[in-house]
This record gives sequence, C-alpha cells and structure tokens, in this order.
Amino acid sequence: MEHSVLILDNNQDQILKMESYFKKIGFNLYSVSTSKDALKFLQTFTPAAIILDINIPTINGLDLCRELRFIQNDWTPIIIISSNDDELDSVLGLELGADDYIIKPIRYKELIARVKSIIRRGNLCCLGRQKDGDMENSEGGRLTNGNLTLEPDSFMFYLDGQPVDLTRKEYEILFYLIRNKGKVLSRYKLMCELLGDEDPADERVIDVYISRIRKKIEPSRRNPIYIKTVRNIGYMMKDISYYNKGSVNG
Repeated sequence: MEHSVLILDNNQDQILKMESYFKKIGFNLYSVSTSKDALKFLQTFTPAAIILDINIPTINGLDLCRELRFIQNDWTPIIIISSNDDELDSVLGLELGADDYIIKPIRYKELIARVKSIIRRGNLCCLGRQKDGDMENSEGGRLTNGNLTLEPDSFMFYLDGQPVDLTRKEYEILFYLIRNKGKVLSRYKLMCELLGDEDPADERVIDVYISRIRKKIEPSRRNPIYIKTVRNIGYMMKDISYYNKGSVNG
C-alpha cells in the first residue's frame, strides 16, 4: 500500500534527502515550509504521517502539534525533529501528542523505520483490528468497560458520556488495556505495544503514562476502579462490565 507523508521544514537540503529515502520505499513525500501552509494542506488531504521540524517559523512545531491535537482533533501520527537535545522539549512534545521525537542529525533509515512503526501501530489501534476476530463487548468497533467508552474510528474516548482529552500514546495504552481487560499485562508488554518494532525504552515510562491516565479517568487515584497495579508485574484493566453505573460511580 502506498503511503504519503507530509514534512514541515524550511531546510531544502534536508527535504531533498528525505524525499530520496522515502521514494525508495514507495512513499510519497509532500513538503511545506510554514505551519500555516501545513494547516491549509491538512484541510484537504490526510497523510499517513507528519514529520515536523520544531524550529519552523511563525508557529513552531510544538504549537502546531498542540493545534492539531487539541483544537483540530487531528490524530495523524506526528514525528518531531529537533536540533535541541533538551529533555524538556522532548517530554513536552510527547505530552502535546507527538508520537516520536528525533534529535538531529537525522539518521534517515532510522527515521523511515520510525515512520513505518507509528503508521503500523496507528492501523492496529485505530482501525480496531483484532487477531482473534470481532472484539468482545463492542458495538461497531466501540469498546466499553463500566463507564468508559472508546471509539477507535473517531479517536474519541468518553467517561460517563463526556469526552476526555488524551494524547495518542495515552489513547493507545487505554485501547490495549480495555481490549485485554481482566488480563495482567507486564510493563514490558505494554512498552512493546507502545513502541512497536522500536527499541524498548525504560519500562518506568509506562508508570508515568498510567499515572496520567488515572488522573483523567479514576474517581479516586488512591483507590482506582479501573486500572489495577499488579505488584512487580504491571497493570490490569479490571473487567467491571457487570457493574451497573450506580455501583461504578459510588
């Protein structure tokens, strides 16, 4: 299947190098030099992924990421490229919904591998596919557990019928937890699902994501209803579908 990638960069040499590498694997590459042009492009075209330089003019890469995720509700996979090896920028980029963060100089084969990985993860998650057939306790691809509702087709997540803002990685973790509710999942397994074919990172990253998710969905973080910590192993989404809403809420 032929994929298209949008790159937002004002470095023409870098664009030409990317174009050369992506064409070799059958990808189409479209480029724009400003955030305004990127937003205009995305009004009429949906690429498989977006690569953006953090230091673009007018609106920087982080602001554009925020605009797409939280204003446009656009969840196209995003990879941020930066010459700044600042951990704060990296964390902020991921917090704003970026799927990956790469420090220059760019290693183009690695970049392609990362793009392929986030596209593949996005397809597995957001199309709601399951190896073993139709999803259990789902309607039209919708996943539910207690008062939680996740709609893969629209990237929407609801608590008590109200939409909840999630970053893409938070969404992917919740998707995997709900799809496997009642099963204990190790931090390593969750990390592998989050990263796909990329090298495993520090498994404690999962603890950070779970903490953020709990803030958004749990009535009490000290006594979580949905996500149970399994000591020395990982986490489990408790299957509370048999509860009625009254018992879940109180």
